[in-house]
Amino acid sequence: LKKRSKKLLMKMMFVLQLRNQTIDGGFGSWTPWHPCSNEDALDGVSSCLCRSRSCDSPAPRCGGKTCAGPTIEVSNCSRNGGWTPWSSWGQCSTTCGTGFELRQRSCNNPSPRHGGRVCVGPTRDERFCNEGVSCPQPIFWTPWASWTKCSTECGGGVHSRVRSCENGNSCPGCALEYKACNLEACPEVKRNTPWTPWMPVNVTQGGARQEQRMRYMCRAHLADPHELQIGRRKVETRFCPNDGTVVCDTDSKWRTQSECVCACWSSWETWSSCSQSCAKGYRTRRRTCSGPEGKSAPVACRGSPVEYQDCNVQACPAHTKPLPKRSI
Repeated sequence: LKKRSKKLLMKMMFVLQLRNQTIDGGFGSWTPWHPCSNEDALDGVSSCLCRSRSCDSPAPRCGGKTCAGPTIEVSNCSRNGGWTPWSSWGQCSTTCGTGFELRQRSCNNPSPRHGGRVCVGPTRDERFCNEGVSCPQPIFWTPWASWTKCSTECGGGVHSRVRSCENGNSCPGCALEYKACNLEACPEVKRNTPWTPWMPVNVTQGGARQEQRMRYMCRAHLADPHELQIGRRKVETRFCPNDGTVVCDTDSKWRTQSECVCACWSSWETWSSCSQSCAKGYRTRRRTCSGPEGKSAPVACRGSPVEYQDCNVQACPAHTKPLPKRSI
């Protein structure tokens, strides 16, 4: 019993001695960072920086605990950039006629890091579109042309200007435009025709007679004096007794009653053409006075050898001047 007790006591002392020598492990210092390679499922093999440490400061013994924590650290692993798939083509820049459309991609699949290579190539791509779709031609008015010359120099006239509808005939509005012009009053124009020759109107057998002559007087506000028309007629009358008391320049053409000459008018000639094409002109016709044996005796017949008549009294068409014009 004594021996057994002694052995048990010694064993207990040994256990106590061992317990006093148990040491838990501790990490030493990290080594300096150095280049290394790292491989993972996402980035593959990449270049990194690594460092390590050991559980030797102290090392665990006599049942001591090992170090808790990583023994290796990896940092700054490089990664090359990768393109995303191209996006869908965007809307064409035109609805007709040749345009262009665009698609894009990004270098973030994955993004480059820690010195990894960037993506090579363009981030956007363009191509033509609507090349076979022709555009309808626009329909529009051309600019107005210059105003035409005014239809009158004064007294109020009109002038016009035109434009045309390009690429069709559906332009809104009118192609012709009118405007009043030269509204100031025209100066007054006066003219007289030459006097006609003296003509007998009452003749006695002794050669005494009344004679008349006439002319037309014209007065109007006109831009062109040549547009004057025949107006009021003026008549002058004189008495020629044929006895020497009053001298008329036609006395030598008359004879005494005993030498009376039978004279008569010829038939009227045809009317001349009208002096204007519209807006009232005039025309004339003539006849001759013949004595015995067909000799001309212009002062032996009563009446005028010339007759005037109005013609073409209708108004002229718009913007048209009467033609031909005849000066008086």
